[in-house]
Amino acid sequence: MLILRNETVTAITKDLARLPDEQPESKASVDRITEAAKNCGPLSKLARLAKSVLEEQGFVQIRGFSPTQARPVFLALASLLGEIYIDPSIGSAIVPAHVRPGEMLMGNHLRRLPLHTDYSMLEQPPRLTMSFCLRPDPVEEFGAVYVADMESVCFGLEDDAEISRLKTVPLPFAARNAREEIDVIDKPILSKTDDGRLLVRYHRSRICQGFQVRGARPNGEQLSAMRSFERLAAAAVQVLHLKAGDITVIDNHRMVHGRERCSVEVDVDGTTTGRQMLFVFAY
Repeated sequence: MLILRNETVTAITKDLARLPDEQPESKASVDRITEAAKNCGPLSKLARLAKSVLEEQGFVQIRGFSPTQARPVFLALASLLGEIYIDPSIGSAIVPAHVRPGEMLMGNHLRRLPLHTDYSMLEQPPRLTMSFCLRPDPVEEFGAVYVADMESVCFGLEDDAEISRLKTVPLPFAARNAREEIDVIDKPILSKTDDGRLLVRYHRSRICQGFQVRGARPNGEQLSAMRSFERLAAAAVQVLHLKAGDITVIDNHRMVHGRERCSVEVDVDGTTTGRQMLFVFAY
């Protein structure tokens, strides 16, 4: 974890006062934020430190900002760590998540979220998953983030039969496109990026949807690969507990991540308030 001293937070937030005050809804607006962020010396130093920790362990947790201080830092830091991805189905670089009963999106459910990678259905998924904790879960031990470094799991065991199967057995990953049709791509769980680095791709819900769309069932080899991967990932889990203002960056190409179950506070009128996060994805 990178824990920022008060003077570091003050220097970064003072510099960020120069950033353009606009919503990141287009590439042009993101480019303007990126150019301005490059001139923020203390933030650039923090970005270099974050990159170093990411290279070492596949994730980095940054603590020291209050929620109001962290919000402008969040997108600016993301722009220094990678090329920000704007999801066309959302129309913004920032993706909100608020845990509440009855929500459609899996990330807003109270139930525990299984280990997965983000945008596994894309030919080239974003490399970074960044989150900013606006409000942690009301119960301290709930809402924790799970991460597992699959690069470390595979290190030195690349020729093992179980690991090799994860590189060769294709699975169908499904997603709804802009035309409201469902596209499916077939990929193994483990592959390589263009620069030869590990690329992990796993999301059981999207895989199940892929089989369903095709009217097929997974064969024994596919089931075995999924069971092996989930067992290997679960054995490598580390737990990250979040506080308000925390910024967490995960290498989405080498890590899988999940989340502990959540709770909500219930008002007299029946409305609920739970864990609130913002997400940004980058290449």
